[in-house]
Amino acid sequence: MGPSVTRLWRQTRRVTTLLALALEGLRRRRSAGASPAGSALWLHKACAAGLRTVGAELVIAGQPPEKGLIVSNHISYLDILAFGAAAPCVFVSKAEVERWPIIGRYAREAGCAFVRRHDKVDAARANLSVAESLRGGVPVVLFPEGTTTDGKHVLRFHSTMLQPAIDVQAPVTPCAIRYELDDGDSSREICWWGDMTLLPHVWNLLGKRGVRARIAFGQPIPPGKDRKQLSHDLRERVTQLLDQLQESAGEPDCGKASV
Repeated sequence: MGPSVTRLWRQTRRVTTLLALALEGLRRRRSAGASPAGSALWLHKACAAGLRTVGAELVIAGQPPEKGLIVSNHISYLDILAFGAAAPCVFVSKAEVERWPIIGRYAREAGCAFVRRHDKVDAARANLSVAESLRGGVPVVLFPEGTTTDGKHVLRFHSTMLQPAIDVQAPVTPCAIRYELDDGDSSREICWWGDMTLLPHVWNLLGKRGVRARIAFGQPIPPGKDRKQLSHDLRERVTQLLDQLQESAGEPDCGKASV
Protein backbone atom coordinates (compact mmCIF):
# COMPACT_ATOMS: atom_id res chain seq x y z
CA MET A 1 0.00 0.00 0.00
CA GLY A 2 1.12 3.56 -0.68
CA PRO A 3 1.65 6.06 2.16
CA SER A 4 -1.70 7.78 1.65
CA VAL A 5 -3.60 4.47 1.66
CA THR A 6 -1.75 3.28 4.75
CA ARG A 7 -2.54 6.54 6.51
CA LEU A 8 -6.23 6.35 5.61
CA TRP A 9 -6.36 2.75 6.85
CA ARG A 10 -4.73 3.80 10.12
CA GLN A 11 -7.18 6.68 10.60
CA THR A 12 -10.22 4.53 9.84
CA ARG A 13 -9.10 1.71 12.13
CA ARG A 14 -8.39 4.06 15.01
CA VAL A 15 -11.64 5.98 14.74
CA THR A 16 -13.64 2.75 14.61
CA THR A 17 -11.80 1.31 17.60
CA LEU A 18 -12.20 4.55 19.59
CA LEU A 19 -15.96 4.56 19.05
CA ALA A 20 -16.23 0.91 20.05
CA LEU A 21 -14.13 1.54 23.17
CA ALA A 22 -16.19 4.58 24.10
CA LEU A 23 -19.48 2.71 23.88
CA GLU A 24 -18.09 -0.27 25.81
CA GLY A 25 -16.70 2.08 28.47
CA LEU A 26 -20.09 3.70 29.00
CA ARG A 27 -21.72 0.27 29.21
CA ARG A 28 -19.27 -0.79 31.91
CA ARG A 29 -19.79 2.49 33.75
CA ARG A 30 -23.42 1.61 34.35
CA SER A 31 -22.34 -1.40 36.41
CA ALA A 32 -19.43 0.34 38.18
CA GLY A 33 -19.48 1.78 41.70
CA ALA A 34 -20.74 5.32 42.13
CA SER A 35 -18.04 6.49 44.55
CA PRO A 36 -15.75 9.35 43.43
CA ALA A 37 -12.73 7.05 43.64
CA GLY A 38 -14.52 4.40 41.58
CA SER A 39 -15.45 6.97 38.95
CA ALA A 40 -11.85 8.21 38.73
CA LEU A 41 -10.58 4.64 38.33
CA TRP A 42 -13.14 4.00 35.59
CA LEU A 43 -11.96 7.12 33.74
CA HIS A 44 -8.32 6.08 34.24
CA LYS A 45 -8.89 2.75 32.51
CA ALA A 46 -10.85 4.37 29.69
CA CYS A 47 -8.17 7.01 29.08
CA ALA A 48 -5.40 4.40 29.06
CA ALA A 49 -7.26 2.38 26.44
CA GLY A 50 -7.96 5.52 24.39
CA LEU A 51 -4.34 6.62 24.46
CA ARG A 52 -3.21 3.20 23.20
CA THR A 53 -5.79 3.33 20.44
CA VAL A 54 -4.56 6.64 19.04
CA GLY A 55 -1.04 5.19 18.98
CA ALA A 56 0.38 7.44 21.69
CA GLU A 57 3.07 6.38 24.14
CA LEU A 58 3.05 7.87 27.65
CA VAL A 59 6.36 8.69 29.34
CA ILE A 60 6.25 9.87 32.95
CA ALA A 61 8.93 11.57 35.02
CA GLY A 62 8.34 11.93 38.74
CA GLN A 63 5.55 10.44 40.84
CA PRO A 64 1.87 10.98 40.01
CA PRO A 65 0.12 12.09 43.20
CA GLU A 66 -2.60 10.03 44.84
CA LYS A 67 -4.47 13.06 46.18
CA GLY A 68 -4.67 16.83 45.96
CA LEU A 69 -4.74 19.30 43.09
CA ILE A 70 -2.64 18.68 39.96
CA VAL A 71 -1.76 21.86 38.05
CA SER A 72 -0.37 21.77 34.49
CA ASN A 73 0.09 23.69 31.29
CA HIS A 74 -2.52 22.86 28.64
CA ILE A 75 -1.76 22.27 24.96
CA SER A 76 -4.20 19.74 23.49
CA TYR A 77 -7.41 17.77 23.91
CA LEU A 78 -5.01 14.82 24.11
CA ASP A 79 -3.94 16.13 27.54
CA ILE A 80 -7.11 14.60 29.01
CA LEU A 81 -6.22 11.11 27.80
CA ALA A 82 -2.61 11.53 28.91
CA PHE A 83 -3.34 12.72 32.45
CA GLY A 84 -6.26 10.34 32.81
CA ALA A 85 -3.98 7.45 31.82
CA ALA A 86 -1.21 8.63 34.16
CA ALA A 87 -3.36 8.38 37.30
CA PRO A 88 -6.98 8.02 38.44
CA CYS A 89 -8.24 11.61 38.58
CA VAL A 90 -11.00 14.00 37.59
CA PHE A 91 -10.76 17.30 35.72
CA VAL A 92 -11.88 20.89 35.90
CA SER A 93 -13.27 21.63 32.45
CA LYS A 94 -14.91 24.47 30.58
CA ALA A 95 -18.70 24.19 30.51
CA GLU A 96 -18.84 23.68 26.74
CA VAL A 97 -17.23 20.24 27.08
CA GLU A 98 -20.30 18.95 28.92
CA ARG A 99 -22.27 19.27 25.66
CA TRP A 100 -19.73 17.47 23.48
CA PRO A 101 -20.90 14.08 22.14
CA ILE A 102 -19.48 11.09 24.07
CA ILE A 103 -16.69 13.16 25.68
CA GLY A 104 -19.23 15.21 27.64
CA ARG A 105 -20.93 12.03 28.82
CA TYR A 106 -17.60 10.62 29.99
CA ALA A 107 -16.77 13.82 31.83
CA ARG A 108 -20.14 13.85 33.62
CA GLU A 109 -19.91 10.18 34.58
CA ALA A 110 -16.39 10.69 35.95
CA GLY A 111 -17.49 13.56 38.20
CA CYS A 112 -15.58 16.33 36.44
CA ALA A 113 -16.30 19.91 37.50
CA PHE A 114 -17.60 22.18 34.73
CA VAL A 115 -17.15 25.93 34.92
CA ARG A 116 -18.32 28.81 32.73
CA ARG A 117 -15.35 31.04 32.14
CA HIS A 118 -15.63 34.68 33.25
CA ASP A 119 -18.66 33.81 35.43
CA LYS A 120 -17.77 34.41 39.08
CA VAL A 121 -21.00 32.91 40.41
CA ASP A 122 -20.51 29.71 38.42
CA ALA A 123 -16.85 29.55 39.45
CA ALA A 124 -17.95 29.56 43.09
CA ARG A 125 -20.29 26.62 42.40
CA ALA A 126 -17.55 24.72 40.55
CA ASN A 127 -15.13 25.36 43.42
CA LEU A 128 -17.50 23.58 45.80
CA SER A 129 -17.48 20.54 43.50
CA VAL A 130 -13.67 20.58 43.33
CA ALA A 131 -13.39 20.90 47.10
CA GLU A 132 -15.68 17.89 47.54
CA SER A 133 -13.46 15.79 45.27
CA LEU A 134 -10.33 16.92 47.10
CA ARG A 135 -11.86 16.04 50.47
CA GLY A 136 -12.72 12.62 49.06
CA GLY A 137 -9.09 11.96 48.24
CA VAL A 138 -9.55 12.06 44.45
CA PRO A 139 -6.84 14.00 42.55
CA VAL A 140 -8.22 16.89 40.51
CA VAL A 141 -6.43 18.13 37.37
CA LEU A 142 -6.60 21.86 36.67
CA PHE A 143 -5.28 23.81 33.66
CA PRO A 144 -5.12 27.35 35.09
CA GLU A 145 -4.00 29.02 31.85
CA GLY A 146 -7.66 28.79 30.82
CA THR A 147 -6.80 27.96 27.21
CA THR A 148 -4.44 25.85 25.11
CA THR A 149 -1.12 26.97 23.59
CA ASP A 150 1.48 25.69 21.13
CA GLY A 151 3.37 24.13 24.05
CA LYS A 152 6.42 26.40 23.82
CA HIS A 153 5.57 28.66 26.75
CA VAL A 154 3.30 28.91 29.79
CA LEU A 155 0.65 31.63 29.95
CA ARG A 156 -0.38 33.54 33.06
CA PHE A 157 -2.29 31.38 35.54
CA HIS A 158 -5.80 32.32 36.62
CA SER A 159 -6.01 31.86 40.38
CA THR A 160 -9.76 31.52 40.96
CA MET A 161 -9.93 27.72 40.66
CA LEU A 162 -6.98 27.29 43.03
CA GLN A 163 -9.14 28.38 45.96
CA PRO A 164 -10.54 24.89 46.76
CA ALA A 165 -7.02 23.61 47.49
CA ILE A 166 -6.57 26.45 49.97
CA ASP A 167 -10.00 25.89 51.51
CA VAL A 168 -9.34 22.21 52.27
CA GLN A 169 -5.54 22.59 52.56
CA ALA A 170 -4.94 19.95 49.90
CA PRO A 171 -1.42 19.48 48.50
CA VAL A 172 -0.82 20.95 45.03
CA THR A 173 1.39 19.16 42.52
CA PRO A 174 2.87 21.19 39.64
CA CYS A 175 3.51 19.32 36.43
CA ALA A 176 4.13 19.91 32.75
CA ILE A 177 3.19 18.12 29.55
CA ARG A 178 4.67 18.19 26.06
CA TYR A 179 4.47 15.99 22.96
CA GLU A 180 6.88 14.58 20.44
CA LEU A 181 5.99 13.42 16.95
CA ASP A 182 8.14 11.33 14.62
CA ASP A 183 6.39 12.32 11.39
CA GLY A 184 5.33 15.92 11.77
CA ASP A 185 5.24 19.12 13.81
CA SER A 186 3.85 18.51 17.30
CA SER A 187 3.18 22.21 17.90
CA ARG A 188 0.62 22.19 15.07
CA GLU A 189 -0.41 18.57 14.68
CA ILE A 190 -0.81 17.58 18.34
CA CYS A 191 -1.14 20.92 20.12
CA TRP A 192 -4.57 22.41 19.42
CA TRP A 193 -4.72 26.15 19.84
CA GLY A 194 -5.62 29.45 18.23
CA ASP A 195 -8.20 29.17 15.46
CA MET A 196 -7.55 25.50 14.63
CA THR A 197 -10.71 23.55 13.73
CA LEU A 198 -11.22 20.53 15.98
CA LEU A 199 -12.44 17.69 13.72
CA PRO A 200 -9.87 18.13 10.91
CA HIS A 201 -7.16 18.37 13.57
CA VAL A 202 -8.30 15.12 15.24
CA TRP A 203 -8.55 13.31 11.90
CA ASN A 204 -5.01 14.34 10.98
CA LEU A 205 -3.68 13.26 14.40
CA LEU A 206 -5.26 9.82 14.05
CA GLY A 207 -3.07 9.17 11.03
CA LYS A 208 0.21 9.93 12.80
CA ARG A 209 2.97 7.56 13.87
CA GLY A 210 5.39 7.91 16.78
CA VAL A 211 3.34 10.11 19.14
CA ARG A 212 4.81 10.47 22.63
CA ALA A 213 3.19 12.29 25.51
CA ARG A 214 5.68 13.29 28.21
CA ILE A 215 4.49 14.37 31.65
CA ALA A 216 6.84 15.59 34.37
CA PHE A 217 5.38 15.63 37.90
CA GLY A 218 7.03 17.93 40.41
CA GLN A 219 7.00 17.73 44.19
CA PRO A 220 3.69 18.55 45.93
CA ILE A 221 3.63 21.86 47.77
CA PRO A 222 1.32 23.15 50.53
CA PRO A 223 -1.31 25.57 49.19
CA GLY A 224 -0.76 28.27 51.77
CA LYS A 225 -3.44 30.92 52.23
CA ASP A 226 -2.89 33.35 49.33
CA ARG A 227 -4.13 32.07 45.97
CA LYS A 228 -2.36 34.85 44.04
CA GLN A 229 0.97 33.84 45.53
CA LEU A 230 0.16 30.17 44.97
CA SER A 231 -0.65 30.93 41.32
CA HIS A 232 2.69 32.72 40.87
CA ASP A 233 4.68 29.93 42.53
CA LEU A 234 2.95 27.23 40.51
CA ARG A 235 3.50 28.96 37.18
CA GLU A 236 7.22 29.24 37.94
CA ARG A 237 7.41 25.53 38.83
CA VAL A 238 5.41 24.43 35.79
CA THR A 239 7.64 26.56 33.54
CA GLN A 240 10.74 24.94 35.04
CA LEU A 241 9.30 21.45 34.48
CA LEU A 242 8.42 22.31 30.88
CA ASP A 243 11.95 23.60 30.31
CA GLN A 244 13.30 20.30 31.67
CA LEU A 245 11.08 18.33 29.30
CA GLN A 246 12.22 20.42 26.35
CA GLU A 247 15.88 20.00 27.30
CA SER A 248 15.50 16.23 27.63
CA ALA A 249 13.77 15.80 24.25
CA GLY A 250 15.28 12.91 22.36
CA GLU A 251 17.00 11.37 25.36
CA PRO A 252 16.45 7.66 26.13
CA ASP A 253 13.17 7.02 27.92
CA CYS A 254 13.58 5.91 31.50
CA GLY A 255 10.08 6.36 32.86
CA LYS A 256 7.68 4.80 30.39
CA ALA A 257 4.25 4.14 31.81
CA SER A 258 2.34 1.02 30.96
CA VAL A 259 -1.07 2.11 29.66
